[in-house]
Amino acid sequence: MSKSTLKNIPVSSGEIIDLQIDSMAYDNSALARYKDFVIFVDRGAPGDRVKAEVTTLRPNYARAKIIEIKESAPDYRIEADCKLFKVCGGCQWQHLPYEKQLEQKDLLLKGFFSKLNLESGVLKNTLGAENHWHYRNKVQYPVRTIEETGRLKAGYFEWHSNDLINIKYCPIQNGLFDNIVETVRELAPKYKITAYRGNRGPGSLLTGWLRHISVRIGENTNEALLTLVAINENLLRSQDFTNEVMSKHPELAGICININTNTTNVIYGPQTKVLKGRGYFFEKINDLKFKISATSFFQINTPQTIKLLNVIKDMIHRDAPSGHLYEVILDAYCGVGLIALSLAKHAKQVIGIEEVKQSIDDAISSAKENNIKNAIFISAKVENKIKDVLEKSNPEVIILDPPRAGCNKKILENILNSDTKKIIYTSCNPSTLTRDLEILNKKYQIKSIQPIDMFPHTYHVECVVLLERNL
Repeated sequence: MSKSTLKNIPVSSGEIIDLQIDSMAYDNSALARYKDFVIFVDRGAPGDRVKAEVTTLRPNYARAKIIEIKESAPDYRIEADCKLFKVCGGCQWQHLPYEKQLEQKDLLLKGFFSKLNLESGVLKNTLGAENHWHYRNKVQYPVRTIEETGRLKAGYFEWHSNDLINIKYCPIQNGLFDNIVETVRELAPKYKITAYRGNRGPGSLLTGWLRHISVRIGENTNEALLTLVAINENLLRSQDFTNEVMSKHPELAGICININTNTTNVIYGPQTKVLKGRGYFFEKINDLKFKISATSFFQINTPQTIKLLNVIKDMIHRDAPSGHLYEVILDAYCGVGLIALSLAKHAKQVIGIEEVKQSIDDAISSAKENNIKNAIFISAKVENKIKDVLEKSNPEVIILDPPRAGCNKKILENILNSDTKKIIYTSCNPSTLTRDLEILNKKYQIKSIQPIDMFPHTYHVECVVLLERNL
């Protein structure tokens, strides 16, 4: 940063300052101002009056860590349930009462969507979770080997750090995960399972084998699946290992190895092999049964997923005659077919597009499992296929559920040039959602935005948006 830029910043790195915190920010920090300059305070809470040390400087903001909490608002700051909360990067908002977390998410969303000039009543309050503990149906832990003992560390990284926290108990995920991960830790020395050490600089050696431990569960079936993400399939005495793990955990439907030789931060590689049992598990949502493979995407919070589906169904039938049957509904980024198959009874045909081939295979299997015959699933990138589907099938409703990066601009342009009457866009990233809504707003009116708290005790929030074509 240039000296001229630094002159305009009223704080310096390492300086100790007094701050009054106003609200939460969209990460693990809270928002304060010092001489009208924005300061993000790690692990702060609204109402805090703190002494803080400036740790990072940027042209438009700074970051600071709390040295002392001089005063806190009892309505906003509580003792976190998790003993590792202050160091672990898995959660960010456990120090806020749950009702205040929802309040702060509502405030953040109002800020994100302010540029859209929404009509009064369009943005709803966030739908909270009845049970905001033990809700995660999937865990993906990176691992390290403790050299002195040969045991594995598995957990989440510290916030803004590469230091791994060894987690034995996590209050936001299914309790079975703690037990299964602990069994893998205990057996690691016996089966010579060591953590993979990637390229850490010039001259460093690539050693070890295991990259991640992943466990998933069907909350309504109690079927679990363990996946070891490793650099190859060469697990010593693999059948002995799997027999030992599955004998301790009868909930496991199977154990897999996913092979990832990449040097990126992407967790899964392209190939998964089943060591024992099945390479998938089943989950039941409402009256449907879904097949979910090791690497297939599925929503992380099962009870809140049911709320999400109910919101989508209500939006689809908004202003439609009772019992109306759509000709075609298109589900872009359909994953394992969760939304498409849930909407199959509301249309003569549902079409799903998904890039991940394994997810498409799961969706086709689930359609057969549920005797749904009006669903078509296409394995392709949405941006490469949507124009063809729009021209040939002319869907009345499009469901968009993209990754956090949002929709490719080509997709939005194709939709704008179509005759589609209604769009339902679901997103877990309000920044990219706002960007895409600004584009769609050229020909579609935003009728409703319903946030759903899929991720309690974190700053993340899901939004379901209804757009209808301008007359």
